[in-house]
Amino acid sequence: MGIEQKQVTRRGAVALALSAGLGLTGAHGVADSWRGTIDSALGTTSTEQTADDKFTPSIASTDDLVKAHEDLGRRVGQEGTVLMKNEGQALPLAKGAKVTLLGMGSMYPFLGGKMGSSITTEDAVDLVSALEQGGFDINPTMTSIYETLGAVEDTTAVNPTPWMQSVAYKYRPAGFATPYVPNEPSFDTYVSEGGASEDFASSFAEYGDAAIVVLSRPGSEGSDYYPGAAGIDAETYGTKNPLGICTNERALIQLAEENFDKVIVMVNSGSTMELGDLKDDPKIAAILNIGFPGAYGTLGIADILNGTVSPSGCLADTYAVDTAMAPSSQNFGSIKIADTSMVTWPDSLMGAMGTDIAGGFLGGENSTASAYYVVEAEGIYTGYKYYETRYYDSVTGAGNATGAAGASNGASSWNYDDEVVYPFGYGLSYTTFQQTLDDVQVNTDEKTVTAKVTVTNTGSVAGKHVAQLYVSVPYTDYDKKAGVEKSAIQLIGVAKTDELKPGDDQQLTITADLYDMASWDSSAKGGKGGWILDGGDYCFVLAEDAHDAVNSVLAAQGNGATGDASLVSIKPIGSEGTVDESTLAKSKNGTEIANQLADADVNYYQPGYATPLSRSDWNGTFPRTYDDLTIGGDKQEEWVRNLCCEEYQITKNGEVADVNGAPAGLTLSSLAGDDNIDDAQWDKLVDEIPVDTLFAKIIKGGSQSDVIPEIENPVVYQNDGPNGFGTTLAGRGLHTDDVNANYVLNTMANETTIASTFSEDIAKSWGELLGNDGLWSGNYLLWGAAANLHRCPYNGRNFEYYSEDPVLSSLMSARTVEGALEYGIIIGPKHFAFNDQETKRAGVAPYMTEQKAREGELRAFRASFEDAGALGIMTAFGRVGATPVNGSWGLLRNILRGEWGFKGLMSTDMVNNPGYFRPETCIYGGVTMMADFSTDETLTDVQESWPYMTHDLIASDATLVEYARQNMKYQLYAFAQSAAQNIKTVRVTPWWEMALNGATVAGYGLAAVFGALYVRDAVKGAHDATEAKEEN
Repeated sequence: MGIEQKQVTRRGAVALALSAGLGLTGAHGVADSWRGTIDSALGTTSTEQTADDKFTPSIASTDDLVKAHEDLGRRVGQEGTVLMKNEGQALPLAKGAKVTLLGMGSMYPFLGGKMGSSITTEDAVDLVSALEQGGFDINPTMTSIYETLGAVEDTTAVNPTPWMQSVAYKYRPAGFATPYVPNEPSFDTYVSEGGASEDFASSFAEYGDAAIVVLSRPGSEGSDYYPGAAGIDAETYGTKNPLGICTNERALIQLAEENFDKVIVMVNSGSTMELGDLKDDPKIAAILNIGFPGAYGTLGIADILNGTVSPSGCLADTYAVDTAMAPSSQNFGSIKIADTSMVTWPDSLMGAMGTDIAGGFLGGENSTASAYYVVEAEGIYTGYKYYETRYYDSVTGAGNATGAAGASNGASSWNYDDEVVYPFGYGLSYTTFQQTLDDVQVNTDEKTVTAKVTVTNTGSVAGKHVAQLYVSVPYTDYDKKAGVEKSAIQLIGVAKTDELKPGDDQQLTITADLYDMASWDSSAKGGKGGWILDGGDYCFVLAEDAHDAVNSVLAAQGNGATGDASLVSIKPIGSEGTVDESTLAKSKNGTEIANQLADADVNYYQPGYATPLSRSDWNGTFPRTYDDLTIGGDKQEEWVRNLCCEEYQITKNGEVADVNGAPAGLTLSSLAGDDNIDDAQWDKLVDEIPVDTLFAKIIKGGSQSDVIPEIENPVVYQNDGPNGFGTTLAGRGLHTDDVNANYVLNTMANETTIASTFSEDIAKSWGELLGNDGLWSGNYLLWGAAANLHRCPYNGRNFEYYSEDPVLSSLMSARTVEGALEYGIIIGPKHFAFNDQETKRAGVAPYMTEQKAREGELRAFRASFEDAGALGIMTAFGRVGATPVNGSWGLLRNILRGEWGFKGLMSTDMVNNPGYFRPETCIYGGVTMMADFSTDETLTDVQESWPYMTHDLIASDATLVEYARQNMKYQLYAFAQSAAQNIKTVRVTPWWEMALNGATVAGYGLAAVFGALYVRDAVKGAHDATEAKEEN
């Protein structure tokens, strides 16, 4: 090769090597922005944390930690499994019984949800293994068939979440699609694809002590069931609703009934299924609701089946005959405004945008996400508060309660027994209990109700019992005139006994909060709104379940029901005909309580559009489907501004002080443990942060809270976990050589199963275990203890939430938060608030009255903050009315921070649409971190999504900067009260970054080598040319 050709080649090599080096240098910037996500995916860490012992675990070793997971998981299975039917004492089965499992869910049960809440630990105990450990002999013919079918891949399936599961299986319990597609295989498939012989049923004789049929329904983030034809192909699958029993499931039950004397059905679902036919079927001996039992809950289920323990769980929801006839089901799912042409804001800094919600839960093109809405016209009447109140009125002959509106199966009149299969709070035991209501005291000064209860085991085996305290409050002429709705019965407290041996008794004390039985009256206090207590008789009742409670109240009132009047204590509060507006006029921190959410009601914008369900006329006010909403009226401009996410407009309103930071010699560790947020040192600490850095750290809150050099705060990782920390023990770089380093911590059952224990002790124990998990693994913040209500059975995410009842939800969430905080671990309840469906969640507008909001979801969240002192919260994707939750001053500033005294950090849900998640709106609302899953980003990075967020624009708006500083103060305050004060963060280099560094150096090195060769050849070529000239 000649010199010139070598030079061309080496010049190309230099260019190529330089390009590689420059490209890899650019990759460093990208990798740095996504460092937390990359570390999480690869199981690496970019930081090391040095720790002291300000907070220490109570669990001494990782072996003990793993054992604690197993023990608590098992206990939740024991106490959260609900025995719904047990004819002829079919259960428990004898130890050593030979049983046959039927249904794909028996081999592949849902232990957790499909997305964001899957049980991933290899230590998880499946149902077959649990039953075998429980002493049962399992039919191997059927398990072999199901194992074979479970391995069949579905090559035609399109996986909407390919990063979660690379293989779709054809016959395992279904993934989540809308319409729902059951994939329980037919018996023909057992033979054609499952390797079964034609006479597989001949194996039943040897394993004939019992058949256990498992019915499974998935739950998942990002997915919903739909009622009726939109939810399932009724002709193909034999059920008109996806929560009904499909054709192949019925065939399983029939097969069991034809071959076994004892048929047991297990319901493995995060949603309430329609079980009326099974309840009434005399050939079905027992029904168990097992929910999603987590990694170890199956061991507790086996303990119930073999009689090691007696079941003590209670239903956290009402099981209806026809879920589609619930008032809430009339307005659910994808309901769109037909004409959104007027929903635009000409001066928006985002420019012109569409209104649709694009790209599903992952987001898409920028939009205002304003086209979808739901009118929650059922008001306070969700779950048992609908069914039991309408029942009460049907007995007393009030409110047209027996009218046809809302009646199931086309009935000409409404009848409770045709509507409800199992009531809220229901659950059977292997033993019997007697309970007495010994005393009830109402203390309006302390704002409490205290009940003394005695429970006696009158049966023949040991067991636990749940004492449920309800109240029936007066429904007066004033209420009817003022539009204040009243449930005929509402839970206000629970207590669970220890395990009582036959003949043993235990006295329990139930202390309830007076706020939890008050009614919201938007017209109270001269129109300011507030909590009221109507003067009159309040019936406090000790009951087995909500229906039992109503019947006892009716009996005490002389209405001839079958209840027990001796379990009712009637206490007068105030004088009949009066309304007490003052006792609960202020919150526990002394803040005046008033209307904050008037514009959440669709009638605020369009007066008279929606008729709320009222017990004054059940038949005349039963909700229609409100699918014809139009934007207009006197408040159109305000309505459009809210729909366009323009709650705050950036303006030039004053000079910002210390825009580059004001050094004060403080670091976060200087204020560790300082619980006085009014201490001026907190403001000085925040003022040290340059404004550009401040805004970048809030807007790009990411999957971790980054180090801010000026104040030397540690990295705090954010973890999303309905069932615990979704990482391994060593996932943050600690204990990498430990024998349990790879133990995955997210093992717990779903929230509904925890709620079904009705045990505050279990909820707190779970919080304490999370506290130990966090300290051992270096994780100090978890989004969990979600207190959203089960507004509608079709919400595919109901399993992540506790119950249809706000008080039960409140107790479970608050105790979990409280338990974790004892170890300095922040549990941030989510999704605040009104995350009532996954469909179009990133912008859907749920319209509701303030009474519904206050007595429903806000009651469910309140105690976690006002009583348990939560230091974190995640906001909902959607809106409250037309206003994005993240920009609702009334909800986030006045209720959460004002009335409830919340002083902690606040994160959005996943930022998937910059047009909807507007930084200035979020900061205005009080958000301290926007969840965009990036790390170490700057204001320049912010401008990639929001080009207008420049230094000059921000620095011109002193009001917005002040809001941002307040928000950051709350976040730093939360960290300083938590176990994050244990640590100091030091940057280290993970292997992937070493490889990237090496490749970059190699690229530049090759460029240098080839450059040197190029120069050498050039010099040599010039020398040769000179010699040639001289020779000539």
